[in-house]
Amino acid sequence: MLLLDDDNTHMHAFVYPENWKPIEKDMVEAEDDFMIPKHKFDFVDLSDLFALASGFENIESPEFSTDIIGVIEDFERVKPINTMFGEKNIVKFRITDGRYSHRVTVWGKLAVTTDAIYDKIVDRPIIAIIASSKLKIYRSSVQISTLPSSKIYLNLDSEFVSAMLLRLEEEGYKAPENVVAPPVEAPVIPVIQTLTLRELLGKTNSDDIKKNFMCYVKITNVEETGNWWYYSCSYCLEEAYKLEGKFKCSKCPKSTPVAEKRYRIVVLAGDSTEALNFVLFDRAAKRILSESATKMLSDNITTVGYPLKIKAMAGKEVTFNVTISSDNVLLNSKIFNVTDAYVTTFSESSPSEETVNGVSISSYSEEK
Repeated sequence: MLLLDDDNTHMHAFVYPENWKPIEKDMVEAEDDFMIPKHKFDFVDLSDLFALASGFENIESPEFSTDIIGVIEDFERVKPINTMFGEKNIVKFRITDGRYSHRVTVWGKLAVTTDAIYDKIVDRPIIAIIASSKLKIYRSSVQISTLPSSKIYLNLDSEFVSAMLLRLEEEGYKAPENVVAPPVEAPVIPVIQTLTLRELLGKTNSDDIKKNFMCYVKITNVEETGNWWYYSCSYCLEEAYKLEGKFKCSKCPKSTPVAEKRYRIVVLAGDSTEALNFVLFDRAAKRILSESATKMLSDNITTVGYPLKIKAMAGKEVTFNVTISSDNVLLNSKIFNVTDAYVTTFSESSPSEETVNGVSISSYSEEK
């Protein structure tokens, strides 16, 4: 499973069956909101699957499963086969990103559902997201199969599918004619000190680096320089850039076929003592704007420059959670990073309580 926090940062985890069974009935799938997305994937580029699978110490039971995305080709209808565990239904197809492709086998009830839903989808090509798949090397090829925990999404209404379709279009991908083959305990929360901006400027000791402080300010201006969002690495959240059809992280060695969009907005804010520039990163900006960068882009696709909703942050009174960076101490930089923010209004629901409703998903998912 992927454990996800409201900063959209994730980590891999697994639970042994004997520990999961006592809590299984109490686990529910939470509603989506703008802080924690309903769907979260940790994609591996299809070009990297062979190296990943080759590195597994236990090829029959890898420690972690893998999320992949691509176009379905050569779809073979559901059929029963005999196994050492009895008769099982399977569906087979090939998944491709236009450059690399691998064979996929879907097992059991999930195979039956896949076959039934496949015919009902009108839009082509069909983009499949296979969450929690199992990889294996067989005769120098990657074999992908499903697990009891696997989910499959077809043409999911998400930025990942849109990005994949755009990538395929840019690279001139054309689906082959034979797309269908013949039938066959609670943590202790530390108290964060509240400072004036003048006191914040006094945090110049090396011991202050990476410490957090709260500052109550009024945003006076949105600095419309550069872009207000960026593509980010899904692993370390640093900026990612597109290279050879996939996104490479500027910091870590990871790559992914699609990248997340995250806020990075520079504002001028002040209190009675000082006025300083602050960089609002994704979590802080979402708190104030009550929507994700992807949603903001979707709503302002024809807008040139900064959307009005971002500009309207000027005049808001907020509490910033400021992190002291090494640049603030070593280079005496007076631009501070804001990792979280809280709008100081109590007459309405706070942004963290709002949710995004009415999400339309052209997909299916089912656990075996």
